[in-house]
Amino acid sequence: MTDSGPDPAPYPPPPWHLTGHLWGGLFAAEPAPAPPPDLARLLPRGLAVFLIRYRGGTLRYDELIIGTPVRRGRRIGLYVQWIWVDDERSLRGGRRIWGVPKQSAAFHWDGPHVRVRDREGLVAALEVTAKRPPLPRLPLPMTGFGTLDGARTVITARFRARPAAASLRVTEWSARLPALHRAEARLRFAAASFDMLMPAPARYPVPPAG
Repeated sequence: MTDSGPDPAPYPPPPWHLTGHLWGGLFAAEPAPAPPPDLARLLPRGLAVFLIRYRGGTLRYDELIIGTPVRRGRRIGLYVQWIWVDDERSLRGGRRIWGVPKQSAAFHWDGPHVRVRDREGLVAALEVTAKRPPLPRLPLPMTGFGTLDGARTVITARFRARPAAASLRVTEWSARLPALHRAEARLRFAAASFDMLMPAPARYPVPPAG
């Protein structure tokens, strides 16, 4: 992606140091969005959803990510198909540093429930809970893929968290997104009190189609 023009909201340079809480889940969707040709889909109908609250560090904001689990060579990660945030600096930085298509949205929380709305209306309403006490803090893999100025970006974050079993349930879902087979994620987890360092991405040329 290319995002030109002046920056109305200056964003911090990388690396970004972020702390907070994360919930994630894997859903079956139809049709599942295809990744670019240079990325191999891992699951035929897999759609990953991440809800993140960044509560400290470089910036504080909420984020909803919807993407496709993929592989590039030996690297396994998430190709970000849609992503919403409620902070303009995060939006601009995400687009210009890492090449992910961040959009602006409002996050309305009521206990474990959250409604995410952008300028087109409701994106999703989710319910998240932790089911068991978290494990000790562990290093966990966190790799994402984006597109910047025609190049593939590979985002490898240094991520440490206290993983825990959790529930992630969709109570409302926009018709703009792929239809989900079930409201409850097949695989779900939480990362309590995570600590993440996001450096500038690696960039690789994208092979021509065909």
